Amino acid sequence: MIIPATSRTPEVAFSEQQCSIKGECYPEDISEFSIPIMENIKLGVGEADAYKAEIELYYFNSSSAKFFFDFFDFLDESAAGNKEISVIWRYREDDDTMQDAGEEFQEDLGNLIFKLEQLD
Repeated sequence: MIIPATSRTPEVAFSEQQCSIKGECYPEDISEFSIPIMENIKLGVGEADAYKAEIELYYFNSSSAKFFFDFFDFLDESAAGNKEISVIWRYREDDDTMQDAGEEFQEDLGNLIFKLEQLD
């Protein structure tokens, strides 16, 4: 399943054991954006022993930050239940803001594998 990118939201792609979010995230209605993503994540994680989320954001606003905290909290709690869950947070080489955001998210998570990856 793919949720196409818009001018205000990233592309979100789901497969059986993976989710990919790429682009800018500042939706007018965060609930409208986040509910289908969380439903698909819960379904995917629930059916898998291992799950991977790949995130590559260029910008997100404060309401999106709250969504990502909830997103990562769910994944972290699921990883505590003997599931192998990993997150790859990709950021551009010159994007200190996205690097810092990834580091802040990483600090709050203790059960899942969270890797920061600089893009070339």
